[in-house]
Amino acid sequence: MSNKVDIGVLEEKNGWLLHPRFFPSKVGGKPAWLDLKNYPNPSELSCKSCKDPLIFLCQIYAPYEESDDCFHRTIFIFVCRNGPCCRTNSSENCLVLRCQLPRKNDYYSFHPYKEQEEEFPMDCWPKLCELCGAKAPSHCSKCKKVYYCSRNHQILDWKKGHKERCPELQVSESIESNNFVMTQDVKDVDVNQEMEKLQKLMHEKKAGTLDSVGESELEEYTREMPEDKVFKKFSKRVARHPDQVLRYDRGGSPLWITGKSDSLINIPNCQHCDGERHFEFQIMPQLLNFVDVGIDLNSIDWGVLAVYTCKASCNPGPAYKEEFMIKQDLAN
Repeated sequence: MSNKVDIGVLEEKNGWLLHPRFFPSKVGGKPAWLDLKNYPNPSELSCKSCKDPLIFLCQIYAPYEESDDCFHRTIFIFVCRNGPCCRTNSSENCLVLRCQLPRKNDYYSFHPYKEQEEEFPMDCWPKLCELCGAKAPSHCSKCKKVYYCSRNHQILDWKKGHKERCPELQVSESIESNNFVMTQDVKDVDVNQEMEKLQKLMHEKKAGTLDSVGESELEEYTREMPEDKVFKKFSKRVARHPDQVLRYDRGGSPLWITGKSDSLINIPNCQHCDGERHFEFQIMPQLLNFVDVGIDLNSIDWGVLAVYTCKASCNPGPAYKEEFMIKQDLAN
């Protein structure tokens, strides 16, 4: 196992490159589902606390080269938009799903697709929600062309403009609301300078917005913050690549944001094979600056989202298997 940590940053792409056939790692908009038939049910994509539909946060394409069953493999993350459901050091408002396919499957070509804009028939697969991209059992009773996962999303879409479009709705290609994809970062920065900025911003829960910070302001925040060696380590590491939104280190260890936290708990075994789970990747707080899916940023927050997956990446169970997350916040 390599000790190398892969760093993910965001890069804007044309919407058609986020189609499932290109197996994207992406942020916001709608999920680019991997298995195009056996989608999760709307009830599975509901918040455990308030029962409202979850919204799509991001997905990571992470195949296992050593397993034929995992030639294609994607991890999906969903969150609840409601602030009261976002509790300190609790991931109850989040959901992690793993999906995988062998190279020979019912949906995609055995050989890679050329990166060019062309038709890819989707009509033969189940319909998806116009608003969030989840499995949609219902449709608009008037135009019968737009589908929804829940009554909540039908009402929201009606308010957002479907009321005006419905009478003359034409079949058209949907547009992603966010065309960010994750790529590897190679940029060098001034570590000391960025670490100072990051410390202040993390204290304010605004990591990633690296505007200039005055010296007197920085000293004031430094005096207020208790000594936390884990946070110092986090700040120093992140300052090397301040725009990172992902750290991928399969089988490694998370880069925790603080040592003063009650979030670290025992990792449960996989519920499908009873095998061990291991750390795979973490989502960084900087991602909050790029998410454009209707989240109230004053309410939804995290320090680290650490994702643990089945070590064997087992096959039993549904096409989209729930995995485990630890949400660690900067303060209790």
